[in-house]
Amino acid sequence: KQCNWQDGPAHRNPAPADQRLVKGRGFAYARYIHSKFPGYGAAWATWAVDVTVDRETGEIKVDKVFVAQDTGAMVNPAGVRHQVHGNVVQSTSRVLKEFVTFDKSGVTSLEWGGYPILRFDELPEIDSLLVERPNEAPMGAGESASVPSAAAVANAFFDATGVRLFEVPFTPSRVLAALKAAKADTGNASSK
Repeated sequence: KQCNWQDGPAHRNPAPADQRLVKGRGFAYARYIHSKFPGYGAAWATWAVDVTVDRETGEIKVDKVFVAQDTGAMVNPAGVRHQVHGNVVQSTSRVLKEFVTFDKSGVTSLEWGGYPILRFDELPEIDSLLVERPNEAPMGAGESASVPSAAAVANAFFDATGVRLFEVPFTPSRVLAALKAAKADTGNASSK
């Protein structure tokens, strides 16, 4: 209800092959275990995400994230909401950009300028829903809302392009390589 989800298979409305910008929607959910103690800290989070993919540059823009979280009883709902928003921002950055570079001697990205992160103008709109469960035990907020991020973005990319991504971050070079490989596979299949 939160995002007006439409049932049906992904990539059911493919864009024309010559359309540069394509849009997609993906969904994922996860349960994050915050503690090794049974019954404590097993919060649920879901993402439905809208993306725009530039098939020419390989850039993925996460336009909007609908995130819902069940943390059981919330002692401080405003704090949970802030935690969820922080999870969305940080994990969107990890999914799209963040990586460390290495060579044979070790890490080569030794300063902040060499480590890419999401800029303010790249932040998605966030629509968060906190599930009210005042009669349940608190399960913690922690990193729960970050866990579905990569799967939801990958599913939205598939919905937009019909191509699967399997390795984060989903950088433009990886996106272009996946699109090129899929096009080559399609070309090979149609020539047989």
